[in-house]
Amino acid sequence: MGEGNASGRVEPTHEDVHAGEYGVRGRCLPEPWMCDVFYLDGSLRDIRILDVTLVEWIAVCERLRAVADETEVEHPYPLLDPVRPDLADLFRTWADEPEGEGTSFAFRARFGAVWFFALPCDDEEIEFSLWPEDVLDGAGVAAVLRFLREVATAGRRRALLTGEVVRYDPGMATLISHDPETGLTSHI
Repeated sequence: MGEGNASGRVEPTHEDVHAGEYGVRGRCLPEPWMCDVFYLDGSLRDIRILDVTLVEWIAVCERLRAVADETEVEHPYPLLDPVRPDLADLFRTWADEPEGEGTSFAFRARFGAVWFFALPCDDEEIEFSLWPEDVLDGAGVAAVLRFLREVATAGRRRALLTGEVVRYDPGMATLISHDPETGLTSHI
């Protein structure tokens, strides 16, 4: 059963959560910090790289196309290949759209059982999202860590996994990060 905290409220233990008590879907994440990062709260988790250009966006998507188990692209541009457009042409076409037109495209990459998706709307910040409920076990966590490393390496900048927000705020908690210069991955 749970453990009492300072206020006397009983909190579920890591083992209780894994057993599926308290309405949480039974899944077994190997470490308590993983349960904190991928807590099923109904919101997405975002992986982002800040202060980028279209060059980094293209490099990241090309790298993901090369290493992911599967990728998909959806776009509204009739002059581009509908299934596998050249990524440089896709980003150039998107960047040339008149401001406020509202057109964009979707890029998705699957690592293991976890899908990561981007709807580029900002050429200065790379952002991919994932659903925490797709991270079912240690293999799912490993897929997220691999994705984070691939994105950071291709973008040549630190990649951050945060809670879901529209715009990144430097004061918000970073749940996991990977720095390609040092090769270090850290978590809460």
